[in-house]
Amino acid sequence: MSSRLLRKGGCAATQRQHLTAENTEAPSFILPRSFAGEERGGGPYDSKNFRRRRKFNSIGWANFISAVAAALLLLFLNAQSASAQLKKIRFSVASISISEVPFKVAQLKGFYREEGLDVEMILIRGAVGAPALISGSVDYTSSSGAVIAAGVRGLKMKLLLIVASKPAFDLVAPPQIQTIQQLKGKIVGLSSRGGAVDLLTQAILKRNGLHPYTDVTSIVVGSQEELMLALRAGRISAALLSSPRQFMLYREGFKQLGYSGDYMPTYPTGGIGATEDKLATDPGEVSAFVRASLKGMKYYKQNRVEATNILASFLGIKDPALAAQVYAAHVERLAANGYEDDAWANGAIEFTKQSLGIKKDIPVNQVFDFSFVKKM
Repeated sequence: MSSRLLRKGGCAATQRQHLTAENTEAPSFILPRSFAGEERGGGPYDSKNFRRRRKFNSIGWANFISAVAAALLLLFLNAQSASAQLKKIRFSVASISISEVPFKVAQLKGFYREEGLDVEMILIRGAVGAPALISGSVDYTSSSGAVIAAGVRGLKMKLLLIVASKPAFDLVAPPQIQTIQQLKGKIVGLSSRGGAVDLLTQAILKRNGLHPYTDVTSIVVGSQEELMLALRAGRISAALLSSPRQFMLYREGFKQLGYSGDYMPTYPTGGIGATEDKLATDPGEVSAFVRASLKGMKYYKQNRVEATNILASFLGIKDPALAAQVYAAHVERLAANGYEDDAWANGAIEFTKQSLGIKKDIPVNQVFDFSFVKKM
């Protein structure tokens, strides 16, 4: 060993002193002795040992990669299995609006999955939600006004839960229109025919001495977003808007002509509607869906900061102050436990009968079935 070291540059002590001197000023790392003495036989860089270690490392890495791949595959298969066990539910929502936020909370917090449900929220506007329900295109709908109207007409569907027990709409107009009477001869925008917005617009106009078919022209514009854009562009002179659209327009100088809840205090905004066939054939699924949705409503009411953040994301609100304003206004109107009493239900039925021109008596149980939510 000594002769080999001397041939390479002197004694071992001299070499160690030389190595130390070279690394005194700015050593970046310290080499292990075995690396520093790579010339010695039997070290890790000895050709025989190096080949052995390289072979061992190759086998070790291969085993490690295989183990990781197997673990990932197992996780994937477990996730697929769990997903396959969830029951697919199609839930139509009337719009991307404040009324749908509690359902979004239930979805994001995993309350539906806890009940074994994989809920898909599908946008189907206004009165179209009821026909989609009857045809079986969807399992449930949030179009509470359309469900009540269908029930009053005698169609076999019920409203099972309500989100808010008062309407969430303001009648909004440009600054030059100061009263509802000034809408005579003007164009009023709707989201659809026969839905809650249409029926409430008619009621507000009638209460202010205007006939909804002769004194004003009503046109279907589309979603809440499209109604807001039409107001800004001057295509229409008024429309019922829900949060956050009306607050956004008020900041731009638009005028609030009225709050729909002052005209119809017993009318819901948002809820869960289902066919009588669904209630009879799959009550377990109905209970699970109602229970998870009610959890979402309660979480929404009890967790202001998180709920406001979810609301802002869902509605595309970038201004935190506006999001807080929208949340505060909405929470005040929520139904306490997802349902109301018979007096409230009769008020909603009477309003709908007047709007549809129906004279005969309609029992509450023809339109509403709060038995599921009352069990929660």
